[in-house]
Amino acid sequence: MELNKSNMKKLVLLIAFGAAFYMALQNLYRFSDFVNTIIRIFEPIMLGLAFAFILNVLMRQVETRLFAPLNRRYTKNWPKVRRPLSILISLLIVIGVIALILLIVVPELVRTITSLTNNIPPFFNQLQNNLVKLGEKYPDIGEYVRNINIDWTNISQMLASYGQNIGSSLLNSTIAATTNVFHGAMTFVLSFVIGINILLQKEKLESQTKRVLYAYLPQKFTDPFLRICGLTNRAFSNFIAGQCTEACILATLCFIGMSIFRFPYALLVSVIVAFMALIPIIGAFLSTVIGALLISIVSPLQAIWFIVFFVVLQQLEGNLIFPHVVGSKVGLPGLWVLIAVTIGGNAFGVVGMIVNIPLCSVLYMLLRENVNKRLQKSKLPPAQTQEEKE
Repeated sequence: MELNKSNMKKLVLLIAFGAAFYMALQNLYRFSDFVNTIIRIFEPIMLGLAFAFILNVLMRQVETRLFAPLNRRYTKNWPKVRRPLSILISLLIVIGVIALILLIVVPELVRTITSLTNNIPPFFNQLQNNLVKLGEKYPDIGEYVRNINIDWTNISQMLASYGQNIGSSLLNSTIAATTNVFHGAMTFVLSFVIGINILLQKEKLESQTKRVLYAYLPQKFTDPFLRICGLTNRAFSNFIAGQCTEACILATLCFIGMSIFRFPYALLVSVIVAFMALIPIIGAFLSTVIGALLISIVSPLQAIWFIVFFVVLQQLEGNLIFPHVVGSKVGLPGLWVLIAVTIGGNAFGVVGMIVNIPLCSVLYMLLRENVNKRLQKSKLPPAQTQEEKE
């Protein structure tokens, strides 16, 4: 190789890259600390982007559908007022839903805790009586059961002692807790302000981002990249809307079914089901366990029937509601929704389950388009999906 100026420059860059790569491998254990530091620095910005993205799903509906008559009628000053008003209405809707849930859940939760407190001692006493009756048939077991004596006074004292220890440890960590609360409050405020500003000027930010990409990157790379970003945005937006719709449907069906079969705590369990429905697969298991535990304090037999009822409801939800509601929202067939949930859950847990569905939706659309292009080049008819036929 001729050692001219160009080759020497390439050789120096190659040596520098090799040295940097070697140093990176030597300090690979510090990579996680570096990533955590970067996340802490940019945490308010990332949370603000996430907040803006989620609120934008609702704000877009308010802007385009709720204000549709005003958008057509007023074109001079209305566009300047529409965006702040849409953000305000969206925030009021979110706060109203949260307040409504709290007004429903908190009184029901207080009644549930009071009922559980009153029912636990009779529950154990009834269990002991049942064991005594069982012991009448089996004398050895009966003798053992009769010797069992539950001292609720000692249990209360033990719980009080644990409470004092917990209170003492909390008192000792007051400064750390105060610092964490202050940091969390400041992060929340900064994220909220950043998110609102992003929503107020999202078109301007989008335009600036495109200008930067086209200025520094080749067009053959920028055009497909922006197209994939658009597909991802639509997939995640539709997925959020589909998940919320599916959670509302499942909670409503659960409340109606529990009311028909006269299960206790119908309202509280239904609200829990709505929240857990946002977590694929694991949410169903948690809903079943929590609901069965609550009902078992009142009636163990009803708890068993509740498990049967909820398993049937989950089969209905898993095979009909989720694939068609969420799957149709993200443009992903029902079978692939289940596959995406399985792969995402095994790879990254709960977050993987939630994120993997819209990601697989984007990959599915890109793969379908690529397959059709290759078939057209081969002069074969492109594959027609069920959605396209409909």
